[in-house]
Amino acid sequence: MSTHPHTNLFTQVDRTKDPDFFVRFMDEAQKPPAIQASKRLMLERIALAPGEAVLDIGCGPGTDVFDMVELVGPAGRLVGLDASEVMIAEARRRTKELHVPITFEVGEVQALPFPDGTFDVCRAERLLEHLPDAERALTEMVRVTRPGGRILVFDFDWDTLIIDHPDRETTRTMVLSYSDSIRNGWIGRQLPRLFKEQHVEVLSIDLVQVFVHYALAELFLGSHLAVLQTYGTLSAGRAQQWWEYLQQADEHGTLLISFTAFIIVGAKS
Repeated sequence: MSTHPHTNLFTQVDRTKDPDFFVRFMDEAQKPPAIQASKRLMLERIALAPGEAVLDIGCGPGTDVFDMVELVGPAGRLVGLDASEVMIAEARRRTKELHVPITFEVGEVQALPFPDGTFDVCRAERLLEHLPDAERALTEMVRVTRPGGRILVFDFDWDTLIIDHPDRETTRTMVLSYSDSIRNGWIGRQLPRLFKEQHVEVLSIDLVQVFVHYALAELFLGSHLAVLQTYGTLSAGRAQQWWEYLQQADEHGTLLISFTAFIIVGAKS
């Protein structure tokens, strides 16, 4: 089981004991094939054109910004923004020798440091689930997008988490408590409504089933299992037994853990 920080601390990365853990987590979270496929789908849905200006909010170490460089070309503008100085420092380090039109800035999505209508495209991936005010964040995304520009949000609905495990009671405890530990654990199902409330025309909604490998499960479920033990929700013995089954399932090639991601794209009116 993991002793890493809980993933609900993404809004406090720089104040945790191990901020570099969150960089490693984001790199590991890129690996599932469904995540890779969803990234290709997102690029297809937003249909970037040469010369466009793009804002990636919650950019982390900048992985997704790199993928858009060729699409916007030398006349385009790519800005990655994150609340974490650690994340922005890592993003800058990774692009230092690339000589590409990318800038990275530290900033808060609830108060974006850009004038109205600055960007052709504004995107946020796996961000709103962690924020204290997701609606305010979306309002800001709409504000800095030009009329007719596109807004993309990718996020999970954590009540869709499924784990193949014979201990149904403990598994249900894990699933529901993990979903409740995420500030906006139901954000996936709420996105279509939130877009419409912002008067953003919904262009597409895609659902992606994400299957999780053991190393990633250890990072987010392992840390949560430790929290449940700390608060007495699960005994150490019961938690250990539950986790050992996942380890054995992974060794036998039968591990199945998945959840559903929502990808929604809209146009600002």
